[in-house]
Amino acid sequence: MKMRILTTMLLIMAAMTTFAGDTIRICGQNVQNFFYSLDRERTQSNWVPLSNYNTAEGRQAKAEAIIYALAPCVADIYAFNEVEARTTTAVTEAMQVLATEMSKATGYNYAMVADGLTYDPQTDATGQIKSGFIYRTDRIEPVGNNTSTAVGYTAAYPYMMRMQTFRSKASGEQFTLSMNHFKASTSGDINEDMKKREQNSIALLKGLDGAQDPDILLMGDLNSMLGEQCLNNLQDAGFEEQIVRFSGDDAYSYWYDSGELIDHVFANSTMARQIVAASVMHIATPHAVGRSNAYSDHDPYIVTLALEAQPAVTYRYVKTTTLTPGARYLMVAPINGLQAAKTVAVDKSYEYLTTTGVNEENGTITMDNGCQAFKFEDTGEGHYYMKDYYGRYVYQYYNTSSGKYNSSTNVGIRQQAHPFDVMPQADGTFKIQNNMSDCYFMGLTYNGTPEFALYNYASLRSGQYLPWLYRYDDEDHPTAIMTLGDAPRQTTIRKVWENGQLLILMSDGRRYNLLKMQRE
Repeated sequence: MKMRILTTMLLIMAAMTTFAGDTIRICGQNVQNFFYSLDRERTQSNWVPLSNYNTAEGRQAKAEAIIYALAPCVADIYAFNEVEARTTTAVTEAMQVLATEMSKATGYNYAMVADGLTYDPQTDATGQIKSGFIYRTDRIEPVGNNTSTAVGYTAAYPYMMRMQTFRSKASGEQFTLSMNHFKASTSGDINEDMKKREQNSIALLKGLDGAQDPDILLMGDLNSMLGEQCLNNLQDAGFEEQIVRFSGDDAYSYWYDSGELIDHVFANSTMARQIVAASVMHIATPHAVGRSNAYSDHDPYIVTLALEAQPAVTYRYVKTTTLTPGARYLMVAPINGLQAAKTVAVDKSYEYLTTTGVNEENGTITMDNGCQAFKFEDTGEGHYYMKDYYGRYVYQYYNTSSGKYNSSTNVGIRQQAHPFDVMPQADGTFKIQNNMSDCYFMGLTYNGTPEFALYNYASLRSGQYLPWLYRYDDEDHPTAIMTLGDAPRQTTIRKVWENGQLLILMSDGRRYNLLKMQRE
């Protein structure tokens, strides 16, 4: 076991870099069903012997394996998937067990972030798993409540999709961390599983509207590789995958027949500017450490932040007379002043689109968020799908009673999307017409309220307007990769032998004994 700890520490140190400034280290891990209660109806995996257990001995073996693997990180925050939620009768919280054992192993005090999540073992024989956080109390403090990002769900996902804002005690800088678990490909129908993950991503983006701090880091076992619709939704909303950014396209976090990156770390632009490293550590799975030592089918990953204040983000949109597929646009009309269409509210699946009053200066509109923009995706057949910030596609509901399409806007997954024609007009406006219904977007006033609706009138009536399009000027916001050169200066970590032991000498003078996992 001591040799395994030494090997683990060396792997971690090789993957980590220390930076000057307010450095925060976060470790993410799917621990594959860490339960503290016993005798739940669970089946042990033949592939990962320490994946499940029904005895106190098995439980202890799994806890030790997790701690021995992850304690060398000495992370400021550990974010976990698949930890048991506290039962209504259990005395001990599984997440607290991890915090207690991590404190013993590292010599620092770790506490769990309270979430109030429980389940009833009388009605749920297999138990309930959740995502959650433990944190190093001398370095970090939680701000506000631990909340769900699974907007629209009433089943297990509110347990597995969680969000917490944290503050660094050293600098006072804050950021929001969301740990998530998307639907696994276990139903036997890959398309249905992918649809569920697409819905997971939509729910997540809606949930992140409630973030207490605008610097957002989201991570977890998303059970999908880049290119799948659920991850496209995150990227279209302005989030960038950080493991790929720092470790390349061949990074992997899961190994079955081959390596796959299905655990991910995404950051929005202000958060990405503060990330200086992200990588997977191959120290947990059977592929990495052998079958007898494996406690999970996922490897952990490390993200290093160098926190610093970020300027407020603004979004510039420039009036255009042409359409570029894949770009984001505001839909604007002069309805009692210049009005930009909002997307369907996050708690609805359809409505007449309400508006926000905007100001134009020299053909440019500036907004304080990007949530009102629509993306136009080329269908490959000369038409376009309309997609909102939250990953929802636009369509119209066909009312069988009236034999007509409703004039309100519906939103859903890509499978429901309707194709649109986007036709520039001589006056600089656009006719954005549903190819299924021949209805097109127009701005108008209803009961004194400006809105956008879909109609198929032969011609516009008084007080009705085709929209202008304003394209998002992404040159205003350099990508995280473009700002990588602004990262804090690297410092040195030294490894030395002293009195027969290998020690790690940190740049700030801290010393770590690898064999005992205690601070010297």
